[in-house]
Amino acid sequence: MQQRDAAANHWANLEWACSTPHIATDARLPWLPAGRLAALGDFFRSGATRRRLQPELEATLAASTSPRLGVYFEDLWSFIFRHHPDYQLVARNLPLRCAGRTLGELDFVVRYLPDGVFEHWEIAVKFYLQVRGSYWVGPGLRDRLDTKLARMAEHQLPVAGYPESRSILAREGIHIDRQWTLMPGRLFRPLEQQNAPLHQSPTPVNPASCHYWWATAEQFIRQFEARALAWCRLPKRTWLADYGYRPGVSYDCDALARTLANGEGKPGMQRPVCVAGRDDSGEASRGFLVPGNWQARVLDSL
Repeated sequence: MQQRDAAANHWANLEWACSTPHIATDARLPWLPAGRLAALGDFFRSGATRRRLQPELEATLAASTSPRLGVYFEDLWSFIFRHHPDYQLVARNLPLRCAGRTLGELDFVVRYLPDGVFEHWEIAVKFYLQVRGSYWVGPGLRDRLDTKLARMAEHQLPVAGYPESRSILAREGIHIDRQWTLMPGRLFRPLEQQNAPLHQSPTPVNPASCHYWWATAEQFIRQFEARALAWCRLPKRTWLADYGYRPGVSYDCDALARTLANGEGKPGMQRPVCVAGRDDSGEASRGFLVPGNWQARVLDSL
């Protein structure tokens, strides 16, 4: 029986994770330099590397049962750090506790072997929808780009430099020499406003990450009914790479909208759904279909 939704290609997602630029350009944060990212991507795009490591990656991720995309993304990066010859993975999700109080947690501590230094990395993979011009909001309304960047700059990075944190790390033989942030992802603009000027205030974003859309079912049908694309739903693990995943059941745009409207035994779409349209050359369009009241709920939450 054919699978209903698209299925992830883990190696394609790993290549995407270590080669995709950041979605934002906030000057407060120490973004991983493009050259460092390129070196990571070059290593894992090698055919010899893939043949040697792909079976191990598949086995590693098969053992991961968390439904959270952030945990999956960290699993990919843990694998990257453990297998790239320039890195030694020292700690993942390292808690910093003092006198019964949790100061914070470091996503990754690695040793960068070419320079012989310890590095603290804060990473995230993020998908935001644009509303009211300058706001970028997560599809589940629990997250915003500006607040995520602020938390990274004001808490997640500084916590490693607290005197208590330095003492804790020193007991483990760790002295943080550098810090990096990394945040690939996708930014989805309103379908009917994709050609409007891109607001870069108050949160500067990477225009290369903005070639995606969100729309209600009616807007979606109006835009795509004349295009011969095969549409499929994308579960979270297929939100990363736009190539290589197995698409599952395909629909034309009308049938997809009807299927989502009648899904889960409830009338009407209950939450945003990520979808992709494909032609003979691969993925041609990607976006979120949202319930009719989604934007009103977003505006109420701002």
